[in-house]
Amino acid sequence: MTVQSTQPRKLPTGIEGLDVLLGGGLPEKRTILVLGGPGSGKSILCTQFLKEGLEKYNEGTIYVSLDYSKKAFTHDMLQFGWDFETYEKNGRFLFLEGAAIRRLPQTTASVDAVYTPDDLTLEDLVDLLSLHIEKIGAKRVVIDDLTALTFRFPDDVQRRGAILSLIESLSSLDVTTVIISEASVYGIGRGINTEEYLSDGVIGMYLLKDGTRAIQISKMRGVQVDNKPHPYNIVDKVGIEVYPTETIFSEK
Repeated sequence: MTVQSTQPRKLPTGIEGLDVLLGGGLPEKRTILVLGGPGSGKSILCTQFLKEGLEKYNEGTIYVSLDYSKKAFTHDMLQFGWDFETYEKNGRFLFLEGAAIRRLPQTTASVDAVYTPDDLTLEDLVDLLSLHIEKIGAKRVVIDDLTALTFRFPDDVQRRGAILSLIESLSSLDVTTVIISEASVYGIGRGINTEEYLSDGVIGMYLLKDGTRAIQISKMRGVQVDNKPHPYNIVDKVGIEVYPTETIFSEK
């Protein structure tokens, strides 16, 4: 009798060294958290993941941003040679931007209501994504960032419930979703955020005191990964480069 593998299909990230650590890529149709401090390269890593789907697999992709303007995003990614304006014109990429996001019509009326990120509920976001995922055949989605979505839940219990509801709803959309979150401290002294417990996977990107950039896959359900911290860099015309054969801490 042949035993079938229970390993999920992997989606390559487009970052060769990271895919080595992941054993091939991110698990398909899971919700993965990418966390780190300002300037750590979270948005760049997530955008490389979308670019890989666009260029190598002709997949539809969506970037949802509540605090990163489309103009700034398009400009910043051009430094790596990534022309997302052209991808959008080709109908395979969609950038949903904060105040430009339109609420789904609740009636048969033809007029949509424009609203700000402060008005956006988690239910609105999932409904919006469901509509556009079907429209462009999206397989990869990035949400930037979780803090902007959950700021209205200061109570820990409510926040946990909201995040769990969001992750469960995203799982029903049959896409691989990467959510950006904030974490400024690296190491065992760092507090663990609620979303880290609830997500299917966690990739941390940190700037150490000596200036070294470290990336670590601390969690990936159902997948065997290298969970040791490894150095990475942000390179013009390339993006994120991860060095899987190099280590951060010497082993004694």
